[in-house]
Amino acid sequence: MKEDHLIDFKIVAQQMRGQLTHIAMWRKIVRLLIYSVYPLALLWLAFTIFGRHIVDAGNYETSQITATYVVIFFVAFVVLNTLFSLCLNVLKQKEEKVMGQVINQLFPDANYSPTKEVKVSDIRASRLFGTPNRSEGTLQVASYGALSFPTQHQALTIADIGVTATNEQNTKPWRSFRLLCRAIFSPMWGAQVESTMFSFRGMFGYCRLPRTCRGFVMLLPDHLEDKLGYFALTIQKLRERHKAKFVYLEDPEFERLFTVYADDEVEARMILTPAMMKKLTALRCSFTHDLMLSFSGDTFYYASNMPKGFLRLSGKTSVNEDLLLEIYQEIGFCLSVEEMMGEHVDKQEI
Repeated sequence: MKEDHLIDFKIVAQQMRGQLTHIAMWRKIVRLLIYSVYPLALLWLAFTIFGRHIVDAGNYETSQITATYVVIFFVAFVVLNTLFSLCLNVLKQKEEKVMGQVINQLFPDANYSPTKEVKVSDIRASRLFGTPNRSEGTLQVASYGALSFPTQHQALTIADIGVTATNEQNTKPWRSFRLLCRAIFSPMWGAQVESTMFSFRGMFGYCRLPRTCRGFVMLLPDHLEDKLGYFALTIQKLRERHKAKFVYLEDPEFERLFTVYADDEVEARMILTPAMMKKLTALRCSFTHDLMLSFSGDTFYYASNMPKGFLRLSGKTSVNEDLLLEIYQEIGFCLSVEEMMGEHVDKQEI
């Protein structure tokens, strides 16, 4: 991986300023249409529920006038919604093209594919999303691009994904209302409109290990362990179906960042050696987002929730060199993970 000081982010940003500014313009157009379309969708939903009472309350002439306004409203809604869909698709295509150019500038060895999909079996095997088996629920997964790198130990693949586990939205009566609120309200203030229907949106990657672990070991962000959402549901599933136990490790700094669960405490301690915990602590401190990690079978998995998207430009906060530095650091972090695991492989610590 290139060192930061070998890349002049300001020069690269100047070279791509026109394209990045163009992306920012399309993002504003899409955001404006969101603020137009989704309130209209809410009004249309309200009319379908209560409109009959409004129409029945008036006389024939009033009903005719109301019907005219309804037709005008519906046509306006269809036109705006069509325009919104077209603009969103244009933004997506332009963003993918520019993202490929940015990655090529920052990581010439990387292979970026905006259409590559992550296997659902790999996402299940990580156990980070609560449904390791089909019998325990289904996963709704969307991929927003993937990167692969030729590295010293293996071909490293990382991806931008969205995940929703059906077991987190069971048959409770308020499920439909919750989904409706997600569909209508969340896009208006969400960082990415396509992220709003997922419980997880962000980075997902994995590295193969030279040996197979007995059972699994999972590391979750300590401060999110007791919160509602897929974290709590993941822990509940692990405890109920896989006899997962909390593992106490004698490293206060490590345990300040991670809570460890495993079905075999001895195996967990063999994997999370003092050297490994020190490396994982340093790795987490170098990153600005929460991390979920797991050792399962012959693979080390990692994921980080990024509502703005991982391999996306439109959720970023600027169009200058800071944007390029943010992208570089996020992708560079994944390479650091592979390098760290490679060092432990070479030392036969795993």
